[in-house]
Amino acid sequence: MKKIKEKIKNNKYNILIFIGMLIFTGVMCINFIKPHFALDTYCVYSFSSQDLISNFLCSNRIFSALARWVFEILNMPFYLGLEILTVVGIISLTLAWFILYEFVFNLQNKDKNKNIFNNVLIMAISFLVIFNFCTIEGIVFWESGIMCLGILGTIIASCIFNADKKYAYAKTFIILLLASLCYQGAITIFIPLALVLLAYKKRDSIKEIFIGTVKIGSIYVIVMLINLIGTKIFSNIFNNEVRKMTMLSLTDLLNSFVKLISNMVVNTFGIGTRYWYILVILVLTIIFLVYVIKDKKSKFYIIEYFTLWIACIVIPVLPMLVTPIENQYLEARMAMSFGSSIGILLLFLILVLEIIDKKIYKYFITIITVGMVILNCIYYICASSELIATNYLDRNIAKTIIEEINNYQVETGINIENIGICKDKNARATYDGLHWLGVLTTRSMGTDWTVLETIELYSGKKYNKVEVPNNYKEDFLQKDWHFFNKEQLVFEGDNLFICIY
Repeated sequence: MKKIKEKIKNNKYNILIFIGMLIFTGVMCINFIKPHFALDTYCVYSFSSQDLISNFLCSNRIFSALARWVFEILNMPFYLGLEILTVVGIISLTLAWFILYEFVFNLQNKDKNKNIFNNVLIMAISFLVIFNFCTIEGIVFWESGIMCLGILGTIIASCIFNADKKYAYAKTFIILLLASLCYQGAITIFIPLALVLLAYKKRDSIKEIFIGTVKIGSIYVIVMLINLIGTKIFSNIFNNEVRKMTMLSLTDLLNSFVKLISNMVVNTFGIGTRYWYILVILVLTIIFLVYVIKDKKSKFYIIEYFTLWIACIVIPVLPMLVTPIENQYLEARMAMSFGSSIGILLLFLILVLEIIDKKIYKYFITIITVGMVILNCIYYICASSELIATNYLDRNIAKTIIEEINNYQVETGINIENIGICKDKNARATYDGLHWLGVLTTRSMGTDWTVLETIELYSGKKYNKVEVPNNYKEDFLQKDWHFFNKEQLVFEGDNLFICIY
């Protein structure tokens, strides 16, 4: 007990910082603590435990499968399990923020009490690495706690690689492997973050930076190969190939690369105004180049800077380049390194270049950092609010359909057992008045593979999914609804055919 009190006393400052970070994160993510649903969350409720576990395993997401299995054994209520995992996710992200901040500051070997401005700036930049429009999806899904543990593991692995510890590389490999078994998209952050910390630690030796870069890349590649082997093994066991692979022609390879990079860098997955990311990167790059050229810094910094940025945007795309064109897709959660790239480049500027030692550059970097922190906080709050609004509207439509089912069953004495889903000629992904924010505001009652599951969640009853007859499909394809209408429902015996709009 005495030792514990002594440790608390010695680390009182750090404990207060962590508590402050946790409160800040909790306030920003308050809406996520409420019950909320991504599209896949409805499926978690609707699918059998065996189907869901096999689906997770076929993606080699072993810890998500384990969580589902444990909840099944404990007979955990669905909503309680959802909230527990969300809280675990929020705490994991806060820990990742705190660990990165602490490691960077200790790497600089400066006194926190004498460098308050530098202290706060590192804290803000570390925040941008962890909390951004890509990592936000880590706390949206049912398995949010597991996905965020993947982010936490990635941050720890990046720090351990650059720590002066025994067996640092072996520990890095093990932790990164465990992080990948939580969620592979999270470990995309590893290479650029480990590189920027390496660039500072070994800044006096280009040779050691090069050797360290090879080691970082090797660890990442081995981890990804193990994941690939794991997915193939589980896919064969369950006869369900989730991730198909192929060799693309050179033309398809280039077209895929340009398309995916453009959607990510130019459109930012449709989140926010087009080109906003390019504008921020352009401003940072101009500041960087002016500083390097004017102050006659080593040209090697230019290579490091662009290597970091290219790594951030290319790493998430690479798996898609060995995927059949029809199966290629890239979501924000799969490109977490891209979301973290602004924070990583800022970290490079203040750590490796020590740019804030010059007053004029210090002002520019501070303004950009503070501006991005504010924007990211606003995004988290607005996105979570619009997610809750989308869930609310989905629930209202689902309950209206359930009420119509009940009325039909009372009037006819026939129980609805089967439900078929089709679309009108212009089905919309997002409700009118809500912004498109990817998975956060995609309508479950407007997505053909989640309509049935949403109805099952709110009705508590299971239905069979059936095909809609062609005559109804053709009729519905002539319609273009902008709101729910009872004409979208067709009852026929024990079947209900629904047209989503």
